[in-house]
Amino acid sequence: MGSARVINRGVDTLVLNGYYTDERGKPIKREVDDALGLQLDEWKRAAQSIGDLESTSLTFNGATLHMCPNGAGHGQWPWMLKTDDITLYVSRGQWNGIASVRFNSQYLWSCQVLLEAIINVHDLLNELFHNELFLQVSAVDLCADIAGWHDITSLDRRRNFVSRSRKRSVHTEPDWGYDVALQEHTYGLQEIGFDFSKHGALSCTIYDKTRELRHSGKDWFLDLWHSRGWSEEEGAVWRVEFKFKREALHELEQEGVFHGVEDAYDLLELLPVLWAYAAGRPDGGPDGLPDGWLRCVVPNSDKNRSRWPTHPVWKVVQRAFTEPMEMPKDFGKIVRKRWEQHNIEKGIEAVTGYLTSLAAWAGGELADPETDVSVAFHWLAVKVSEYLQRVDRDFADEVRRKRVKFHLQTQ
Repeated sequence: MGSARVINRGVDTLVLNGYYTDERGKPIKREVDDALGLQLDEWKRAAQSIGDLESTSLTFNGATLHMCPNGAGHGQWPWMLKTDDITLYVSRGQWNGIASVRFNSQYLWSCQVLLEAIINVHDLLNELFHNELFLQVSAVDLCADIAGWHDITSLDRRRNFVSRSRKRSVHTEPDWGYDVALQEHTYGLQEIGFDFSKHGALSCTIYDKTRELRHSGKDWFLDLWHSRGWSEEEGAVWRVEFKFKREALHELEQEGVFHGVEDAYDLLELLPVLWAYAAGRPDGGPDGLPDGWLRCVVPNSDKNRSRWPTHPVWKVVQRAFTEPMEMPKDFGKIVRKRWEQHNIEKGIEAVTGYLTSLAAWAGGELADPETDVSVAFHWLAVKVSEYLQRVDRDFADEVRRKRVKFHLQTQ
């Protein structure tokens, strides 16, 4: 077995807030234009009338944006629109931000570079609001996938991990200790992951990504790992993921210098700074002492935990964002194909479950031990045709509507 190494790293979650701007490009508070508000209300009423997503005239990345019947945020975001790539929340403007965009994981990983995703969303918002919006980073999750971390399941979570309080003060001494809440996850008797300070402004999750893929359908990560030399014989891949909320992003400080992450376009060059702030640097800070919010250590007899040596694999983790790591060419096509395959498989699973249940309820010939599945499908075809005729709907029209709904084609 080889030594531990990083086989993937990047941004897994990103949320951006959009603000109207003044003539100098500075964020300002302003209510949504009346014409846009009326159009959004019209789409929302249509969605509520059918109790489902309603297609709009807006598109993103070749897919139609759909209006949801309900908003979000206890009234802060009365309008919520979705594609497979993003979720867009729009405010009336009584609050500071006029919009918020959550990028879906598969879209972020399908982009050749993060800048591509940010620019695409910025273009959408500028066109929608007829204004050059300012994009602020609201939340970001950074992750690194580690192959070859063979002793992770034997580590003592409360002894082998130490944390330093997140305090903005140049006078604060490093107060390494264990002051973050720990939650562990198991599957049967096997440990599969654990969280540090799960609901905090800065948190960390470390988990068995290979096991998680069996349930999430994100099999494109296997393709990504394989492209970087990983094979199943190496064992599990563990993900280290740091989650930064707005409060932590606003207070970012390193080496006594206050950075603060505001503009989305500054995020790209600050990713290594964010990672070092959370995981620390292999050589420690300017004072020679270990830095970072969380560190995996090798305990020894020294009573000063700040002097405990960093675990060799954690040094690999710390270097995750120091070297370039390009995405394979046309990887976005692989992501979309894998996601379609996953949805088809889940659909077949659901149909099989419903059909066997229907056969059990209907009984008779359908419940005969010798009955072939084709008999059940013939019975279902008759029943579905009768149902569609009764509710005055056409099967082909429903398929076309669903293809738009699932963003498989534009209208």
